Amino acid sequence: MRGRVGCAANLNDLSPPVPLPVENGRALPAHVVVKRHRVGRLTARVVIRAGAEVKEHLAESEVFDLSTGTALGSELIRALDSLDDVAGDPSAGWHRLVLAPMRPAAELVQLMLSSLEQQLRPAIDDLGMRSQNALRHELGRIERYYTTLLDDAGSRGTQVPDNATRRAIEAEHQRRAREETERHQVRATVHPVQLAEWEVAVQRADWAIESTTGHRGSFTAQRMLAGSEAWTVSCPTCGAAPSALLVCLHDHVACPNCSRTCSVCADACCREHGISSCHVDNAPACSAHARSCLCCGQRHCSRHEGVCDESGHAACSACLSPCAHCARVICDQHATLSHPDAPRGSRRLCGDCVRTCEGGRNEVVGPDEVTGCASCRRDVCERHQSHCDVDNMVHCSRHLRRTDRSRRLTCEKHRGACVHEPNAVLASDEVSGCVTCANNVCVAHSASCIVDNAVHCHHHLAPVRDVRGALACEPHRSVCHVDGGVFTLQGTEACPSCGRLHCKDHRRECANCGRGICIADYRPGAPVCATCSRLVEVDDLPNAILAAISHTIGDRASKVKRWRAARDARHAIVELGLRWTRRIVLAVPHGGGRPEAIVSHSILGRRVRRG
Repeated sequence: MRGRVGCAANLNDLSPPVPLPVENGRALPAHVVVKRHRVGRLTARVVIRAGAEVKEHLAESEVFDLSTGTALGSELIRALDSLDDVAGDPSAGWHRLVLAPMRPAAELVQLMLSSLEQQLRPAIDDLGMRSQNALRHELGRIERYYTTLLDDAGSRGTQVPDNATRRAIEAEHQRRAREETERHQVRATVHPVQLAEWEVAVQRADWAIESTTGHRGSFTAQRMLAGSEAWTVSCPTCGAAPSALLVCLHDHVACPNCSRTCSVCADACCREHGISSCHVDNAPACSAHARSCLCCGQRHCSRHEGVCDESGHAACSACLSPCAHCARVICDQHATLSHPDAPRGSRRLCGDCVRTCEGGRNEVVGPDEVTGCASCRRDVCERHQSHCDVDNMVHCSRHLRRTDRSRRLTCEKHRGACVHEPNAVLASDEVSGCVTCANNVCVAHSASCIVDNAVHCHHHLAPVRDVRGALACEPHRSVCHVDGGVFTLQGTEACPSCGRLHCKDHRRECANCGRGICIADYRPGAPVCATCSRLVEVDDLPNAILAAISHTIGDRASKVKRWRAARDARHAIVELGLRWTRRIVLAVPHGGGRPEAIVSHSILGRRVRRG
């Protein structure tokens, strides 16, 4: 629907109003023109939904000047409503008036939708309140259902057999709650029905407004040459009646209500070219100094902007803090909080300073709270550190084991094994090499030789009879040939007769030669040794033996009646027969000139002398 409103008589009154005060500049002389403006009103069907409720309204917006976006007065609206189609006298020069260009359609639609929203605001708020009540009831019902389902998990015949199913039910609970929340949100759908348009003669006074910083914008005062024909002044940005004017740094003119002064550069900016408040200090900022934080997504000014040292991107000062260890400035996105149970508590750490204890990926700690494992260099925090009892160095749990006997902690490097018990875990200082076979043996399978205190395995040690509880190795022990008993080297001696080793328990003094002879060298029941039983008469003796005889009996050698001799392993036994059944038995060592034992036999008995 279209129409024209105007009066040729009004075109001669070209007196502009007095300009409003300009806070950051001055107004240049006005330029006054008369043009045709299109005005219009939108009629729409508005459907409002929230939950299960649906409301439908037929609403009309205010009448707007489609060239300036200004809402028109009530008198002009009544005049427009009284028109059927066309009014005005075309012969009065109507078509000679220039038709003013319209504002962009997107801006006009936004103005009309805002007008419709203001008219329907009470109905929207009422429906939203009822929808919230219904939402609380529905969320409570869903909460009770899923809580009961999970609480019965321990009952017999439960439908929640494991943790994976429990997590699936919790996820389903969250999805249902989210769906209900979205369903109960208030939504309005606008279906345009009619856009009514008229043309009105408008007298315009345009001022060029110049700021102190060199920015220039335009401001228009106008009056409709119909109705009351009163001058109207509106803000070019928000359309409200202004009390003063400011020039935006983007050459827009705005009122104090829809503009602000930048806290950084002190220049004015309209609401479309800046932010109303920096989220750090709530101060406004122009578009040149307005920023959007990549971490928190909030708007801030350039004065509260910094750079994250982790990746070099910009962020607001509220999201930037120094690393607790290296003091590099990092944002919340690249910062990691250490675990609250860490040795130094929860701290903010950068990516270079983040360490994870080998106990788990979630145990975040700082580099000053960990020590590298001496075996694999994995980080181990102070709370979970363990030391090898051999080298006292820190190792991770993978490389530490307790020994089977002493229960000490040992690392792989200082872990030993006994050759006689290969599956047992032992420390390296709990095993030693056998001197005889060089195999590693533990204390349970080794001992020290009584002679040299060297460690030997039990296979190369034997208990000796002459020292109680003592052991001796092969080089430092001897064996009695009579019964195979083991003794120290001092516990046996060689038999003078047979030359074999024997112990003192198996030694007996010969009744003839007086020597200690092993019992194996006696004939059964014989009181003399085997050598003495083999004595035979001889006519000639070696010079060494003769010298020994001469040294022993001196001049009595000529009184010897007979000579008997025999040899064994160590001595030459010489028996000298004298008169009156007297005889002397000498034990002369091989190669020696003096006897070791001298035994005198007579009717009075036997006397033994040692050489």
